[in-house]
Amino acid sequence: MENGKPRVLTVATPLPATGGGGLRALRSLEEYVKHFDVSLVLPWEPWIERELLESSVADLRRLESLGVKIGGYSRVPWPLPALARLTGLGLVNVATQLAPRLVRVERAGAGWEAVVALHENWDTVHTGGLIARETGAPSMVLLQLPPFYGSRERLLNIVKALLLWRELGKTSEPDAILEKTEAVSRLVSLDPVRKRRFAEALEKYKLIVGVTRATAVEMGGEWEGRVVCLNPGVALDSEDLQLINRVKAEARGRGDYIVFGGRPVADKGLPEALIIFKALSKRYAGLKLVVTGRMTPRVKWRLGVMVRRLGLEGRVLFTGFIPREERFRVVASSRLVLYPSHVDAFPYAVLESLHLGTPVVAYGIPAIKIHFKGTPGVSMVDEWDLEAMATEASNILEGRFEPPQPPRLKTWDEIMGEEVSLIYRLLKE
Repeated sequence: MENGKPRVLTVATPLPATGGGGLRALRSLEEYVKHFDVSLVLPWEPWIERELLESSVADLRRLESLGVKIGGYSRVPWPLPALARLTGLGLVNVATQLAPRLVRVERAGAGWEAVVALHENWDTVHTGGLIARETGAPSMVLLQLPPFYGSRERLLNIVKALLLWRELGKTSEPDAILEKTEAVSRLVSLDPVRKRRFAEALEKYKLIVGVTRATAVEMGGEWEGRVVCLNPGVALDSEDLQLINRVKAEARGRGDYIVFGGRPVADKGLPEALIIFKALSKRYAGLKLVVTGRMTPRVKWRLGVMVRRLGLEGRVLFTGFIPREERFRVVASSRLVLYPSHVDAFPYAVLESLHLGTPVVAYGIPAIKIHFKGTPGVSMVDEWDLEAMATEASNILEGRFEPPQPPRLKTWDEIMGEEVSLIYRLLKE
């Protein structure tokens, strides 16, 4: 204990540029430092994506200014990241799941009273598990997305999205075959290995927490009874709500565009959104699609191939990463948000859109059904029913929709109170 506060070591990638999970991890740390003497170990993934780390220096410096100490990092043998960058394939996770001992943790200090891992990503879960085992400190992992899927149908729907991404973005048939083979091998053939490794890593934690019930439902089986669910452990904080209200007050009507609600990646459904938009573009001549979010040069190039293949040149705008306030302005002036995401626990994008008064069309995956079923302004369709999604979007564009109303949720302070109380519970172990 230092300065009267228990010493807590966290493992996280608290970088909003990675998406909602990174934003939530950042906010957890901002709250933890009020109660604990907090140190942060960065897992290996940010070190592989140097552009991500460089663009997030301000976030890390802000955490340091609040009192969070950067206490270490995990690493993998250097040839793995180099090969991953060269090929664009998921080699690092495959290699470290097949051989977990490849990972090394470099950390400063000792005497931690608790270890808390803040994400379901393999680099975070494995790094946190290693530290928990080495230190003997009681440990907790907070899962946002499910680390694996109990339903094979759900897994295959995600694989199908990755295969479509590779098909639409291919530049040659041999490259497409190679990439598709890698995706199927990594996600389907190696699924038993991934589940076993995650189960082994999760066993190292005293407490397994899910941000929402959807996390445990997606994991299935015994995990539904083992995961403590905040349900939901996500909300907009007072700063966000003030910003949203100001943006809404300043908005001047709707633009002639729609927004893709997820990050520009395959499992968030961007390839499907492009196909759906192509159908809409034939009926609505001036309509455009806006896609926000950080993109590597490789992804940006691949998306350009997709747009050209679909004949959508000049109709799709990729903004890259934009500040939160600017994204709110984009959504507030949009006519609707397309959200064909296959992976979610509780989507910030949907909640923000409803607060901004913009209707949403989404796949009815567990995260959407559990938290938004019957919510005015949210239309749900089955996964991969692109025709139904285009029809729902067309209805909205024609003005046939209920005015959006966000669901009633716990406040951010209430959620953080629950989360912090779980760490205090851990400290008593």
